[in-house]
Amino acid sequence: MKNLVPMRSLMAVILLIFFSGLISASAGQSITLLPDKLTLTGPAARQQLVVQSTDGKTVLDQVAEENILWTSSNPSVAKIENGVVIPIANGAATLTARVGNQNARARVIVEKMEEDFEWSFRNHVQPVLAKAGCSTGACHGAAAGQNGFRLSLRGYDDDFDYLSLTRHAMGRRINLHEPEKSLLLTKGAATLPHKGGKRFDVGSLDYRVLSEWIASGAPGPRPDERRIDRIEVIPERIQLKAGQTQQLLVRAWFDDGRCEDITRWAKYDAANASVTQVDEHGKVQVVGHGEGAVTAWYLSRIAIATITVPFTNQIPQATFTKSARRNFIDDLVFEKLRELNIPPSPRASDAEFLRRAYLDTIGTLPTMDEISRFEANPSAQKRDAL
Repeated sequence: MKNLVPMRSLMAVILLIFFSGLISASAGQSITLLPDKLTLTGPAARQQLVVQSTDGKTVLDQVAEENILWTSSNPSVAKIENGVVIPIANGAATLTARVGNQNARARVIVEKMEEDFEWSFRNHVQPVLAKAGCSTGACHGAAAGQNGFRLSLRGYDDDFDYLSLTRHAMGRRINLHEPEKSLLLTKGAATLPHKGGKRFDVGSLDYRVLSEWIASGAPGPRPDERRIDRIEVIPERIQLKAGQTQQLLVRAWFDDGRCEDITRWAKYDAANASVTQVDEHGKVQVVGHGEGAVTAWYLSRIAIATITVPFTNQIPQATFTKSARRNFIDDLVFEKLRELNIPPSPRASDAEFLRRAYLDTIGTLPTMDEISRFEANPSAQKRDAL
């Protein structure tokens, strides 16, 4: 019994040292909130938020939603539900994401909540149909359409698509008196047999957009309504590790200055599937090393996110600093190789240089005589001369 208290003290010291090590190991890490500032215009506006863990230069991972404590400095202006900002009244508020003992903040401005809102055929209905696949080449966006119903490919022709939906086939695709009985909804939600299968669920946001648009009289595209200017992907450039995931956010900017979160309705494609893969919701899965690009498409606008996944091998910095440089192109190449942990290739041989120069400039291989003369030339400037 005499040794019990000292033993407890010793264990306490060991635990303190252990946990102090854990704390110091993560001391250099922080979290950041994306986007860090936003404006919500009107009662239908929404914005998804993403919390990232970072060491200051490299994104380590996206923080899981269940590990985040969300708060709003003014819940009467804006609230957060499942990581989505919802406007309540005009004003400003600070949104805080708390993970452990760390906080990340974003500023939100809510405006024009008193304005009447209606879904736009050009800016809302068309993206819903494109995202659901209705206007793709495999469905009604084909040159001949499907089963007598044709749409322009990915909704590039608003006037044609509006007439096709509301006037063709005696207007039976839209029921203004009983919107829920419109073929656009009953077939899209598969409550009636549909060769294309279910495209959205009854009660989903996509269903709500279409049904409320029909209920408001199915207004067509107007020449004076706002037009899309550009879209952006957040984050635009990110460095991850193999096995990590990343939720991309996509925002659309319109010519009246408004910004909308269109992550839900953007279409995504991974350019290098051996590095990254992306699902229909914009969630990226890293599957290999290298560099991959993910393209987001919305209303004929494109934005690209670049995901860099360095190889795990460590290359001494001297390998890059001592490598011969010929011009600024080498500086850019070495910068990218350093980022990916790939050692520079050795200098090309005379035969390799000759072959590449011929193929790049005139598209043919050098003859055997030209190869022999070039290799026999002792001049140090022979590559410049070639």
